[in-house]
Amino acid sequence: MAAETKPAAASGVAGEMEVEAYRRLFPVAFLERHLGESIRIDSRRLREARPTTVALGAVSSAHGSALARLGDTAMLASVKLEVMSPPAEHPDEGSVAIEFHMPPICSPLVRPGRQADVAPVISKALEDVLTRFFVSPLTSAL
Repeated sequence: MAAETKPAAASGVAGEMEVEAYRRLFPVAFLERHLGESIRIDSRRLREARPTTVALGAVSSAHGSALARLGDTAMLASVKLEVMSPPAEHPDEGSVAIEFHMPPICSPLVRPGRQADVAPVISKALEDVLTRFFVSPLTSAL
């Protein structure tokens, strides 16, 4: 078994490169060291949450939107609505259509020009939630 060495406490770009090299060469030891010291790789304590911010109205072309940031992770959600008249034979009926999009920057599994495999699953789950909790009570009250 190769001797494991801990990265020296260095600063600046050289220090970051040394820590990154240690992380890649000894991934298990790297993670064990952090867990042993009860800290995360980004220097947070295990039970410490990432700094979180939420900005509403982040997309001006949407009817509603929010940009949430958790540390270095950012998530954007937006809603666009299109109101249509129901057919004359069913004036009290309507529909909800959900489209979930995941751009390639979200995951290495998403390829440019292809929809993420999980997108239809998430779209269906969101549609089910909206139908169950918002549409059904409205139609049963009529």
